[in-house]
Amino acid sequence: MSDYSKLFEAILKESKNANGAFGQLLDSSINIPEGIRSTASDSHNHLREFLEGEHKRDSTFPRVLSIKDDDFLGGSFARHTKIWPLDDIDIYFPLDGFNLSYLQNGYRLPYTVVSDGVLSNNPLLGSRWTIGIYISSSKLVTEFAAVLKRHYPDTKVKPDGQSVAIRMTQGETSDEEGLGYDIVPCFSLQPDNKTESSFYLIPDGKDNWTRTNPRIDTEIAEKLHVANNKTYRKVVKIVKYWNKEKFRSILPSYYIELAIAKGYIQKNKEGENINSLSYGVAVGFWALNEAIKQGGQDSFLPLAPKVYPGQLDEGHKLIIGAAHSVSLQAWDAEKAGNQDQAISHWKRIFGDTFGA
Repeated sequence: MSDYSKLFEAILKESKNANGAFGQLLDSSINIPEGIRSTASDSHNHLREFLEGEHKRDSTFPRVLSIKDDDFLGGSFARHTKIWPLDDIDIYFPLDGFNLSYLQNGYRLPYTVVSDGVLSNNPLLGSRWTIGIYISSSKLVTEFAAVLKRHYPDTKVKPDGQSVAIRMTQGETSDEEGLGYDIVPCFSLQPDNKTESSFYLIPDGKDNWTRTNPRIDTEIAEKLHVANNKTYRKVVKIVKYWNKEKFRSILPSYYIELAIAKGYIQKNKEGENINSLSYGVAVGFWALNEAIKQGGQDSFLPLAPKVYPGQLDEGHKLIIGAAHSVSLQAWDAEKAGNQDQAISHWKRIFGDTFGA
């Protein structure tokens, strides 16, 4: 037998086991094509350059931090857990907090609003951005949208609660919108108590502010992926794909990711590393099912709002529970060396084309 024939047989054998089938699923239906990632990167770099330079063109526009902090990607695109389509790439823009304080009922809270220390006055204190003595998160989003719309007159740009939604034409089809970006103006906060975690204040969609720190999620995702044979990100994407196909994405993407991250962390604390992709998917469904039983999940940032699973009914919960149960049967079959039976079980979750 030639070396090429041996290689072909090895590839064929790999494609007929569960791990190979999941690899095929990722490549054919889930992963973002590299060319699209490059296009997305070029577009968001242009957005960054434009908003960072707007303060120089218009002194009443806020200055974006560039020394003590800077703009950054958040969300699943940054964590490499995004599935197609690329409709919500989050870009966070921390604004210079010179002369600002974090107030509640008129009293300063024990946090410093980060500033680069280069401003002599802060345009955010003007009426364009404030209501009374407070910076209005709604005004911030609305004004950012107006500026971006002037810059992209032929692109869909609109305020969207916590962010400004921008929808490009690249990648647009009759069924799906093109590349999408969510521009999130925010403030970087450092606690006076150094034992506390730093965080960002972002608009909450109700003219108020909420705490988050996407950098923490990105760091955790990277550590879990490396520590578990690079299965973590793949598992998250596979379960998100299932949610999209089965539930039309009724479960929020971040809720799924948070549940699986906590499941992986628990397994690792128990001394177990997740080295098999098929076992990782079983862990993913187990973690999601456990999270659904609890309802709201605490995020990794203390004092941040709980993360909720959306409008699930009892039917949804039964389906999630069944997926968990069947995934365990699939893993048991694989451990017993019965790959055909394992794939048969996975087909009950992902459809008849799985492993075909």
